Amino acid sequence: MEWRKNVDTIIKDYLDLQVKEASKFKNAYLKSKNPANAQLWIAIANLSKHMFSLELKIKYLEGTIKDLNERLNKLSEKKPEDVLNELEKEAKQSKKEVKKIKGSLRRTLKKF
Repeated sequence: MEWRKNVDTIIKDYLDLQVKEASKFKNAYLKSKNPANAQLWIAIANLSKHMFSLELKIKYLEGTIKDLNERLNKLSEKKPEDVLNELEKEAKQSKKEVKKIKGSLRRTLKKF
């Protein structure tokens, strides 16, 4: 394993990690006619699994960003007056709900 000492420090940690991950399957690749080749294929499979996982995450994030972008575009299509009217309606509705809560709380406290 002298050759590993001559590997550039930038990738040395990654190499060590791949060797460690592949060594988890030592029993399997030692049973092969060509253990060194089998060990390489296991390392490739580990990398492939990792890439697949990253691709799934990227697709999820892309979908989320696309959805957010569509929502923002819909909001920007509305006129500012319409947005203000909607906000005022929501504010009035929430005030009514607060009054209902306060009124019922007062009645409840009077009972005690």
